Amino acid sequence: MRALLTPRMLGAHLIGLVCVVVAGGLGLWQYDAWQRHRDSEQRDLTQAEPVPLAAVLGPDDRFPADSVGQPVRIEGSWLPEATVFISERRHEGTDGYWVVTPMTTGDGADEAIPVVRGWVPTPADAPAAPTGPGDVVGWLQPPEGTGAVDDDLTDDIYPQLRVADLIQRVDGDLYGAYAIAEDGVGGLPAGDLEALPKPSTSTGLRNLLYAIEWWVFGAFAGFIWWRFVRDSLKEEPAEHPVPSST
Repeated sequence: MRALLTPRMLGAHLIGLVCVVVAGGLGLWQYDAWQRHRDSEQRDLTQAEPVPLAAVLGPDDRFPADSVGQPVRIEGSWLPEATVFISERRHEGTDGYWVVTPMTTGDGADEAIPVVRGWVPTPADAPAAPTGPGDVVGWLQPPEGTGAVDDDLTDDIYPQLRVADLIQRVDGDLYGAYAIAEDGVGGLPAGDLEALPKPSTSTGLRNLLYAIEWWVFGAFAGFIWWRFVRDSLKEEPAEHPVPSST
């Protein structure tokens, strides 16, 4: 134990500790920068300027994975007879329902997109669905597929917002998406955003690689310190006198 506390060994301990701590800290700093880049990309998309729905998604298009949360402008006509409610939606810590009414995407259009008008504690609290022309800005979302089972197929309440469940209520086609009205419609509280955009795999990748590089350097510095200590503690072979032949 005394050999570990010599000035030479104490210097080695200090250098090894500094290298490991600095490398670990710089790695954490780069990792945090990588995470901030990804979080920033998520926020930026939801706060982007609204674009026409047609600029992001067509009636027969698959949902673009990089457009989750994109604000879109929908201009058309409401289909109040197709209004439904989506259960088990929370708002400010309270369970309730989404109020969903499809909108056509233009005068005389055969295509419609479900719009989450807002949130209500119970379906009975929902105001009458709007009629006539409409103009809504909402966050674009992919259809849900939670696997939840609808226990009552005769009512207007669904456990998830699946486009397939609404097709029978609309004369025409439905987009493979829905939109959550940013400010709510008709005084309703806006529905909470269910899904955020997923950042691309390359977002902040350089920072992540730098973090890994620093951690590898720290591990290597720790290995060098361990080898130095181990070699220094090896006992030198003892010298034995050669017995005399006389």
